Amino acid sequence: MIRWLRRNPLAVVWGITVLVLGVAIASFQPQIPQVAPYPFPQVIPLTDWTFTDSQPLTPDQTPDTQNIPGEIVSGRRYHYHQDNADLNIEMRYLAQTNGDLKALIKHQTGSLGTVLQTLENMGNFSLFTQGSKSQLDACINPRGTSTVTSDQFKRNRTLYDWQSGRFLSWILGQAPLHDNRCLWTRMTLSTSADATSVDPSKALTTSWDNWHQWWQPRFPPLA
Repeated sequence: MIRWLRRNPLAVVWGITVLVLGVAIASFQPQIPQVAPYPFPQVIPLTDWTFTDSQPLTPDQTPDTQNIPGEIVSGRRYHYHQDNADLNIEMRYLAQTNGDLKALIKHQTGSLGTVLQTLENMGNFSLFTQGSKSQLDACINPRGTSTVTSDQFKRNRTLYDWQSGRFLSWILGQAPLHDNRCLWTRMTLSTSADATSVDPSKALTTSWDNWHQWWQPRFPPLA
């Protein structure tokens, strides 16, 4: 062994270099900037709905805080009206999240499988109706389609975060290796007793499609 090492000094140097580099990468922890506060727009247009008003959401206005999958950076509630229906949309900007809304949804419905839905080119969301109210929940991702579960969120990160240049940005401390942020959206549709012409599920799904399309190119910047 010693004789081989003496005859192959370049191989020894190369092996040591690779080993040192591997240890350095494994132990490297770049200083990533924190997620910047994001002021939600006061008014967002929504097709077929009339905007009425909006208000900031404070942390104490968040339901089931023990089930929130991440840090709430900011939030805002939007109100819309259409004939005999009212639509409230709560937006919360989550950082350091795994995108898992299961606990929030199951706390209300008791099940996830019965409310989870998927639409092509838009992604996944939960939708259920109780009495005169229908509710839709989903995470708008920085890139890719909407998600509800941690597996869906992780799949998006794997598909879209390993872009050219992102590793370099991580090394330079300009961005995290994975973009673990999402816009948790909760849409609640309320209809009056005589609003028989309104299909709550269809109305919510259409509104969600338009809302998601508006936000995709306007996702908050990282810093």
